[in-house]
Amino acid sequence: MNKVTVVLGEQALLELQEVLLDEDALGALAFLRKHVVPCLPKAGTRPCDSTRLNPFLQKKRGDE
Repeated sequence: MNKVTVVLGEQALLELQEVLLDEDALGALAFLRKHVVPCLPKAGTRPCDSTRLNPFLQKKRGDE
């Protein structure tokens, strides 16, 4: 299982605390989309990710 570290500033921590205290499901989803989703790596961004495309192995249009 992969791990992701998310660092939150003071304002984000206050928002998280507010969402948790209010038990606001929509607020929690909005918080995740705003603060956590941008921290998640996209496909092809890790050094050993098999979804990365090697530009040296790609065919060029004139090579076909």
